[in-house]
Amino acid sequence: IGTTLAFSLGALVIALPVGLVSAIVLNDLHRFKRTVRGLFLLPWLMSQATAGVIWLWFLNPNYGPASYITKTLGFGPTDVFSSPTSALIGVTLITAWWSYPQAMLLFLGALQTIPGELRESLKMDGGGIWRGFVSITLPFLRNTIVSVIVVLLMLYVQMVTIILVTTRGGPLGATETLSMRVYNQTFLDFNLSGASATAILLFAIN
Repeated sequence: IGTTLAFSLGALVIALPVGLVSAIVLNDLHRFKRTVRGLFLLPWLMSQATAGVIWLWFLNPNYGPASYITKTLGFGPTDVFSSPTSALIGVTLITAWWSYPQAMLLFLGALQTIPGELRESLKMDGGGIWRGFVSITLPFLRNTIVSVIVVLLMLYVQMVTIILVTTRGGPLGATETLSMRVYNQTFLDFNLSGASATAILLFAIN
C-alpha cells in the first residue's frame, strides 16, 4: 500500500503541473501549434509496453545512451533499476512522462472555454500573466483539476505494464504496487486466493 501511494502520488505531482503548463503553452501558441502539440502528445501515443521498453533501453547500464552520457561526463553508468529507491523513482518518472499528455488534453479543452473578453479586460486593467493565471485561469480550471486528479490516480493505482516491463516489481519488492502484486500472485506464485484478496483491496481504493 505504501509503495502504491508513493508511486501514484509521485507520478501525479509531476504529471499534473507538467500537463497544465503544456496546455497553457499550447493554448497561447500561434505558430507551429500542430507540430508542437504532436510532440507533446508523443509519449501518450505509445503503449505502456513501448514506453517501458524505450526507457529500459535508454537507461541500460551496459549499452544505454544515458550510461554513455554519464561515462563521458566522468560519472559511472546509470544503473537506475538496481537500487530500490532509484528504481521506484525511475518507474514513477517514466509513468509521469507517459501520462502527462492525458492531463494536458483535458486542461487544453478547459482553457479553450475561457471567454476571450476576460483576458482583454485584464490587459486593459494592467494585469500581468500571474494575475491572469490566479484570477481567471485557475477558477475556470478548478473542476477540471479535480477530474484530472481522479482520472490519473485511478490510472496509476491500476497500472501494471510499465512496472512489469521495467522492474517486474523489484528490486526487493520496491516497485511492487497492489496491481503488480495481483499480477505476481496470479501468474508467478499461482496464489489465486491471495491475488483475489489484494484485488478486493485494490477495488476498495479505486
